Amino acid sequence: MTDPRDQIDDWLRTEVTPLSPPPGALDRIRRRAGQRKMRRVVVASAGCAVVLAAALTVPQLLAGRGSAGGNPPVAGGHTTVTAPAGASASAGGPGPEGSGSPQVQLQQRTRLSAGTSGTAPPAHFRPTSVTFVGNGQGGVVGAVIGQAGPPCANPGICTSLAGTSNYGGSWYGVSAPVAPGPDQVTGVSQLRFANLHDGWAYGPALYETTGGGWPWSPVSTGGQQVTALEASGQTALAVFATCAASAAGYAANCTDFTLYSGTAGSTAWSPVTVPAGYQHMSASHPSSVALVISAGTGYLLTPSGSVLTGPVSGGPWSVAGPAPCQPGATQPATGVPQNAQLAASQSQLLLTCASAPGGGAALYTSAGGTSWQLAGTEPGLGAATGLASAGGSQVVLASTGGIAYSADDGSTWHFATIAGGVPAGGFSYVGMTSATLGVAVPANPAGGAIYVTRDGGQTWSKSLIAA
Repeated sequence: MTDPRDQIDDWLRTEVTPLSPPPGALDRIRRRAGQRKMRRVVVASAGCAVVLAAALTVPQLLAGRGSAGGNPPVAGGHTTVTAPAGASASAGGPGPEGSGSPQVQLQQRTRLSAGTSGTAPPAHFRPTSVTFVGNGQGGVVGAVIGQAGPPCANPGICTSLAGTSNYGGSWYGVSAPVAPGPDQVTGVSQLRFANLHDGWAYGPALYETTGGGWPWSPVSTGGQQVTALEASGQTALAVFATCAASAAGYAANCTDFTLYSGTAGSTAWSPVTVPAGYQHMSASHPSSVALVISAGTGYLLTPSGSVLTGPVSGGPWSVAGPAPCQPGATQPATGVPQNAQLAASQSQLLLTCASAPGGGAALYTSAGGTSWQLAGTEPGLGAATGLASAGGSQVVLASTGGIAYSADDGSTWHFATIAGGVPAGGFSYVGMTSATLGVAVPANPAGGAIYVTRDGGQTWSKSLIAA
């Protein structure tokens, strides 16, 4: 009997010639493959279009207070995604408490840089504070905080940031804390950066970043408001205040103040060692404080009018001496002290003290806060709201009526020329980055711009954050 395996082996060894496909089959296969590829391209393109639409759709937010902050698709780098109801916010901070909104705000990873983030600021940006730091290449980089809008896709969480690497020539979006404006206890309206990475947003709440805007971490303040903050190196000084609820807004009706110190990258803050009697600086009526840093040394004008001074890097502070005036309560329109403005200029302190209505502000100078000398009187533009100098004999003063400058320590003054005229309410802050470059923030942020000088404060032009 023949072994069946031999037949199978013979069959397997036989060379097989494959049959040709039916006519036109290969063409049909190619067409179907091309159709499938085209569908993939269309789907991918549609997805890109959705992403681009989300990135380019511009929200509008709430107005904020003047100063020295579904959710918006783009608000300082914020984007909106839809999530199941009850989902919590992520990537940078809490969502709206008790809102029940199905939308969750996620931050794009847009950071402060010497170039640009590639993200446009939101339209109708309303700046309330500005800060400038070195870019590591001999230039400076600036950032503003504020509210965008109106309207806001999710009213109450509209804080936005924008950065500039050409001193207000153009602006780009920067990730902001997921927080409301200063009219809420969890909101922020002021901004300080120590460098391109380490920054703090405050007033009345407090947030910190070590990534140039991504991410932001909330800092517990024990229910107190942060009314002042300045940074130097890796350290920041802040004033935590106890304030009564008031329709006058942030920094109003504050009667107790404590000086704290914090370090970049940490959400832990501790009280600064100050002389007895200044651990809790209390006032019997609403008051304020003024805080500045110069060359690694901090100076605090207390509610009682004493000047405290000490090292920013750590160590006990002492009483330098009495100042010519007390800071007083805050101005309703700007949130800055009514009676006094404090500034530091290399080797000296500058202080304005309000005089009789319409009589201007008296300017005093001091080598370290121990004793003061009257330098001159500013010619009555309005209530002083900001004071700045980049050294030498330069003094620039912002007020509710405009900006004035002096080149001789305040002995003589000149009114600055402001393109387009003084904005309604004047200014809430002025700062000099160098002897020629300076910035000012309008008291009313609705104009969507800050003002820039390039000639030492003599002339000022408008820098629009977003069209």
